[in-house]
This record gives sequence, C-alpha cells and structure tokens, in this order.
Amino acid sequence: MKKITAALLAVLMVLSLSGCTETKNIFPVGEKKEAETVATDSSELKAGFLFPSDENAPDTLSRVEGIRKMQKEAGLTDSQILIKTGVKKTECEKKASDLAEAGCDIIFSTDPEFEEDLMEAARKYPDVAFCQEDGRKAENSGISNFHNYYTRLYEAYYVSGVVAGMKLNSMLNTGNLSASECVIGFAATKKGPEAISCINAFYLGVEKVCTQADMIVRYVDKTGNYDADGKCARQLIAAGAKLIGQYTSTTAVAAVCAENDIPLVGNNINLISIAPKEALTCALSDWSVYYTHAVHCIEKGKKIEKDWTGGYAQGANIISQLNDQYVADGTVEKVAEIEKRLRKGKEKVFDTEKFTIDETSLETLAKEKKKYKKYKKHIKDGNFCESMKKSAPIFDVLIDGITVSEKDYLAGTEKEDETSSELDEN
Repeated sequence: MKKITAALLAVLMVLSLSGCTETKNIFPVGEKKEAETVATDSSELKAGFLFPSDENAPDTLSRVEGIRKMQKEAGLTDSQILIKTGVKKTECEKKASDLAEAGCDIIFSTDPEFEEDLMEAARKYPDVAFCQEDGRKAENSGISNFHNYYTRLYEAYYVSGVVAGMKLNSMLNTGNLSASECVIGFAATKKGPEAISCINAFYLGVEKVCTQADMIVRYVDKTGNYDADGKCARQLIAAGAKLIGQYTSTTAVAAVCAENDIPLVGNNINLISIAPKEALTCALSDWSVYYTHAVHCIEKGKKIEKDWTGGYAQGANIISQLNDQYVADGTVEKVAEIEKRLRKGKEKVFDTEKFTIDETSLETLAKEKKKYKKYKKHIKDGNFCESMKKSAPIFDVLIDGITVSEKDYLAGTEKEDETSSELDEN
C-alpha cells in the first residue's frame, strides 16, 4: 500500500525536503486552470510558510490546499508564495529569517513548537507579520507583529463522531456488532489539549446517536512516524476496536484499517483513496480562511488580530466528503442538521449535561476543584466554550467513557499506564 497517493503527491511536486522554493505550480497535475492568477494591487506582496513535515505528509498537504485557495482569493501569483518544508525546531528562526530576507511580508508557522523561535524572528523583522498556528504567547508577547491563530477543529471531530456513531448503530442493528463489542479505538500522536479536545468532541458526537460505545485511546508519542502510527492502529484492533478515529499526521492508520476492514474516521485529508471501503469521512481545517484573512489584512494595511480563532461559523472547519456507499443510511441528513446548528452557534459540542469527569459534572468541578478552576470562565449556558476567545485549546482531561491504554496488545504484556495519572494531574 502506498503511503500517499500520486494525486496527492502532485500537489507538492515542486517542494523540496530541504528548504525554501518558490512554488511554480502548487496545483495537482491535470487540474484545469484558466490562467495564472493575476496579482492584486499589492503586486510585491509575498507570503512565506514553514512546515515541520515533508511534502508527503497529510498535515502539509492539507495546508497546501489552504494556500492554493488563498492564492486564488487574494490574487497572488505563484512566485509570491514561498514554502519551506521539513523545518526542524533548531533551524526555525533561521528559516523564518531566510523568508523575511527573501521579501516575505507575512510568514506562517504551522508547528506550535516553533513559537519561541518565531518570536525571535519577529523581533528582528518588525515590518514582517509573523503568524503562529496553535500558539499561545502573542497577546502577552509585547511584539506587535506577532500573531496566534487556530481553528476549532474539535467541531469537525464532533460532526465526524456523529458519522461514526451512525455507522456503529447500523452495525448493531444488522447484527454485525454486539453491544459488548461496541468499542472505538482512537490513535493520537501525543496527549495535549489539541488532541484531547478533539478526542472528547469525537466521542460526544458518537454518543449523540449511539450511547453504547466505549473508546480506547492510544498515544503514538511520535510525530509523522508512519510505522509507529500503523503499529498503534494494529494495537487498537487487537484490543477489540471495531471502528477507529485518528489524530495523526500519516496515512498509516487508514492503510491498516483497509487491511483489516475496520471503518475509519480520519483527519487532515480525504482518505478514501487509501481506504476505499473503510474511510467514512475526515475531520478537516480549511486553513485558507485564516490565510486569506491575514493576507487581505496586509494588502489593506489593517491590523491582524493578536489571537484569531474560527470554526464552522467562519467556514474554517469541515468534514471531507462522506463515503456514500459505506456510511449508514440517514448520515447525510443528520450531518446536514448538525452542521447547520454549528454554523448558527446553536449546537453545544461540550454540553456540560452530556458528559462527566470522574462521574462529576465539569461545572461542579470548576467550582469546587482547584485544578479545574481554569475551565470556569469558559462555561456559559451549560456549554464549555472551548477556543471561543483564545485560539489554543485548553480542554486537557478526558471525559468518562474514554480510557487510555498502554498495554502491548500485540505482545500480550502490560506496561505501566502513566498516561492516565498524568492526565489526572492536569
């Protein structure tokens, strides 16, 4: 099984693993393109991007898709987009400086681990706007040209959870799955609020339509490692998972699901080409929404927000196409209903009446327990309003019904489960 399809690779065929290239063509081979984009009045504007992953990685591909759409909306030529891939943390500041020296007016970093180094570059180049994805320090940094942004990705996971729950109901109703076997596996790169918010939201989406499911989470603890992601998926299947969700940055989980006929909800990119019968849908961010907004601010001489966040209401989160032949009947209509409510701000993803933590409501914990106090100001009208004012997620505790396992199911041995205790201390 190929790790990435040729069509997806074509998106990034001109990018170099080692560094910066001016993208001559970031459109897939065969895509119709009337003519090269005509630049706006800001014909000298250049936008730079820093990616930690290489050109094969789904997380890079999803953001390049955002760049493509931004380019069209903002009217930038190919030569006005500069991209560096495979950037290591130790070289982030230098790579960012290289982009600034190459004439970039705005630079986007896509790895939160780059934040400190990007701040240093921002100090050196005060006339360049620096935008850090999933950052937390812009507001209090004192650096006027440094900004944070992120999407409410958990909203897309919530919707995709509904898709998964409908599939489980179908399997239960047809006798292909018993109540005792109704177990979801979830593969995540590493623990942290970015992943945990999505894991919780996914489970609550499932619970909205299927209340019989339990969920097991395994953390890979490696980023962008195909073999490790694949092993994690196999461990979950060996543990009894009958459907898998993922928050990883390779296509390995999809490949393993395809090999084992396990339904999958993925992330970053449409995975149907990898798992034609298994991939139900994927939770996605439309990065073009922020890229376009920030570039337009530069073009018009407007200030970029210090901390920007967007979700379904802003068009910044979506799910990929539904795999019509393999999703459960009624899924299309149910998804349309939930998405409409999200866009109107009427759907409570983290409805505090719908989940507990250690058999206690989050509202009660936020009032009575010191370690949960940080959640109190984010609870409004019975809803935990994650990432509504601050872009970076803060929900870092798993809700009841979800367990973390580090048992080596393939070898049949048990490792000390440090993850659960660490989560309890948050």
